[in-house]
Amino acid sequence: MPAAFDPYLIPGTNVLCNLVGAATSEDLEAAENDLVSARALELRADPPRAKGTLEQLQWIHHQLFQDVYDWAGQIRTVDIAKGTGQVFQPLEVFAMGVRYSERTLKDDHLLRGMDRKTFVDRLAANYDNFNILHPFREGNGRAQRAFWDLIAHDAGWRLDWNRISKQENDRASQSARETADESALVAMFSKIVCTPEEYAVTAPMRIATHLHDAGYVSPANVYRRLSPAQVKRELERDIYRRMGD
Repeated sequence: MPAAFDPYLIPGTNVLCNLVGAATSEDLEAAENDLVSARALELRADPPRAKGTLEQLQWIHHQLFQDVYDWAGQIRTVDIAKGTGQVFQPLEVFAMGVRYSERTLKDDHLLRGMDRKTFVDRLAANYDNFNILHPFREGNGRAQRAFWDLIAHDAGWRLDWNRISKQENDRASQSARETADESALVAMFSKIVCTPEEYAVTAPMRIATHLHDAGYVSPANVYRRLSPAQVKRELERDIYRRMGD
């Protein structure tokens, strides 16, 4: 289908409209890094109880990105994909995905009362569910990491994101999204799940707003215009059949 205007971009550019006056991707990234990191400190200083809901994920996204985007915390209004990869939850069936993701996490009792192996396995499954939603035009990864930090904390565990690279996180997430195979996410979380005591020793004062990997640039979220036929094909994937059961 022909390209259509992405309302989130500064016209004529690939730069997201923003509150900091950035006209290039590099300037926006630099400002975003500083402002989001400062807001992440506020969140870590007074974290709320985990609720495991999209509403709380929206609250977290607003907390982190309120200085950068006027749509912080708001559900995206366009379909998106990461680079040329699989499209995220189509808006046409977004509500179905939200119900499924929230119900599955609730049925798992927000991952509380689990041994380490069970916690890792169910964390990977639930993380994949929420990642497929990708509710926001930008900032999904950082908001979701904060979201799962709360879940892990209240379940008696900690997540040391500094034990993995940005590329590993992206690859594991992409593999699960495109193949419905969560084994890469299980392997990833097996590295970063730790006890509070282990976390206190290995990761004091760290802020997990960004994952870094020298020389690696994560593909950007891009606008993806879906035809009715493309939506139909998307709904034939196993993940959406599972949501509808």
